[in-house]
Amino acid sequence: MKTVLAFRIEKEKYLASMLQGLGGKFHSFRWNTKGNPIIYAAESKSLALIEKSGNMSRPSFGIPKAYKLVTLALPDIEFRRISSSNLSDGWDQFDHYAPETQGIGDTFLQSDELALFVPSSIVKGEYNILINPNHKLLPKIKWTFEEVDKRLLDAR
Repeated sequence: MKTVLAFRIEKEKYLASMLQGLGGKFHSFRWNTKGNPIIYAAESKSLALIEKSGNMSRPSFGIPKAYKLVTLALPDIEFRRISSSNLSDGWDQFDHYAPETQGIGDTFLQSDELALFVPSSIVKGEYNILINPNHKLLPKIKWTFEEVDKRLLDAR
């Protein structure tokens, strides 16, 4: 079976529960409101690393050693892609999450879609991948993990 790869940085202790999307259950983020489980991933390993670095508490001195680089293999079905040109100015601001993007994510989670490609707010022209943890194809997602390169780790 052909697959689409997605990548995320995850704490080792949460690997077993990562596909439950629990972060979104307890917190609002750019593409969801609190109470909506969601899995955030990226189109590339490098974007996953940049996104994690850019969204960690400040100051950040690298990726903490407890994190792993996860590769997710999604079934190769047709996925929708949201273009940043279709979003309002300010959707990508650092200091707050726009209700517009949260609404898009929450609506996606109620749909019959497994994944949705959304623009990165950190790296223009690249895409993150939202994954619906309640989708019927979720059990078909296979994943592996590897160590984050030690040059990118917090050396403190």
